[in-house]
Amino acid sequence: MSDRRDFDELAGGDDLSAEERARLERVHELLVAAGPPPELPPQLRQPVDLERRNTVSYLPRRRTGLLLGLAAAIALTAFLGGFISGQRHVPFNEEFSLPMHAASGASSASGVIHVGEVDAAGNWPLKVDVKNLPKLPQGEYYEMFLSTNADVRAASCGTFRVSGESDEVRLNAPYRLRAFNGWVVTRERPGSATHQVVLATT
Repeated sequence: MSDRRDFDELAGGDDLSAEERARLERVHELLVAAGPPPELPPQLRQPVDLERRNTVSYLPRRRTGLLLGLAAAIALTAFLGGFISGQRHVPFNEEFSLPMHAASGASSASGVIHVGEVDAAGNWPLKVDVKNLPKLPQGEYYEMFLSTNADVRAASCGTFRVSGESDEVRLNAPYRLRAFNGWVVTRERPGSATHQVVLATT
């Protein structure tokens, strides 16, 4: 009986047509049968913070720095790889070459110095093919010198390390070559006064 009275109050009187009244009554009955809506969950009861929702979330500073550092390292590696690759494909116009032999009879090391054409600044490009030089411990390296009498080191042409039985090394001699009589390759140890000669020209 109360549902009928509620419907009559909502319908607003007797000015409805029979058809309109029947339609509204059916809708009213369906709403009554459905019951009240369920309560909102707690997370929906809180108002939305529009300022927080519109804030862009950035990576933590440490992670951003790490990613930037990684990107820089990749770029540097790509650059150096391209530079080295380009250097290996630069045309080398050989002026003359000299063989190198092991300084010790117990060693099987050998090498060939290919001397390129001197440039306008007085640099003699060198392409040195070495074989059977031992791979050195970390921190040690080989150094090539122009020499004077008795294989005395006189002017450095650069340092290098090897990774296999046969290696090609690019060096440079910015000197007047006629002031010297040959080349030597020495094994260098940081802090050591000893300069062991491992290769020498004839």
